[in-house]
Amino acid sequence: MIAVVASLVILAMKLTAWWMTGSDAVLSDALESIVNVVASLMTLGAIRFAAKPADAEHPYGHGRAEFVSAAVEGGMLVATGTFIIIRCVSGMFAQSPPIAYTGIGLVLVIASGALNLALAWLMVSTGRRTESAALIADGMHVLSDSITTAAVIVGLVLIRFTEWFWIDPVIALALGCFLLSMGWRVAKGSVSRLIDRQDDGDIAKLTALLRRHLNGGGQTPTICSFDKARCRHDGSRHWIDMHLRLPPSMSVAQSHDIATVIEERAIAALGGGGEATAHCEPCQDRDCPCNRAASTS
Repeated sequence: MIAVVASLVILAMKLTAWWMTGSDAVLSDALESIVNVVASLMTLGAIRFAAKPADAEHPYGHGRAEFVSAAVEGGMLVATGTFIIIRCVSGMFAQSPPIAYTGIGLVLVIASGALNLALAWLMVSTGRRTESAALIADGMHVLSDSITTAAVIVGLVLIRFTEWFWIDPVIALALGCFLLSMGWRVAKGSVSRLIDRQDDGDIAKLTALLRRHLNGGGQTPTICSFDKARCRHDGSRHWIDMHLRLPPSMSVAQSHDIATVIEERAIAALGGGGEATAHCEPCQDRDCPCNRAASTS
């Protein structure tokens, strides 16, 4: 809610600065702030929806709502960048009038940039503390908005002291290209997560944990081997499945106890939220220490 209110205030300040200056660069920055307002509203809705517990229709929970929100946000950034590029190119040929009142406009843009930076810090820090992917993504977007605002400020300062008005459309064009590139990356990353792209960092943590439970790995309970370790995560919730090979002589109850311990440790290793499922199989490797021990006895 803080992000929504702050984004509206920032948008009003930037639109006022554009109305007073007529700067294409300031308009480009304001258009990105419109995306920020819509994105903050979507993030608020996505977080509330994603926080709902699993039910009969959604046994894996509602966490993917965050990725849908981020994909839509990426699409809006692409559309905004495209609009800015088209406007700048047409404005260069139309020879738009020079911008004015750069002093007042500069003050408004600087104030909005400072507020943007504070909002970005709040969203990213809160997202990391609560492990919310949507908050972190939106916070990073707001942070990038602060970078574009800084570029606009530099442009307005240069124009005020040099009266080189061609700087304005050049900066606006660069911002349009930046938004186009950033929107593509956001949309591509979100779609990848929606179709279960494997997280290499999560797999590395899960594999390292399972190796420590192998014979000689140093942790108990021990397993003979493992296979098909996979995981995906929606926000802060992880969904893990793996195959564990155990001594054939073990009872179902013993295998279940070992699987339960490793499932709990796997969830903890990946952040503490979600569910893990371990499928237990009898070890068929004759050279495995557990089978050698069984044949000796």
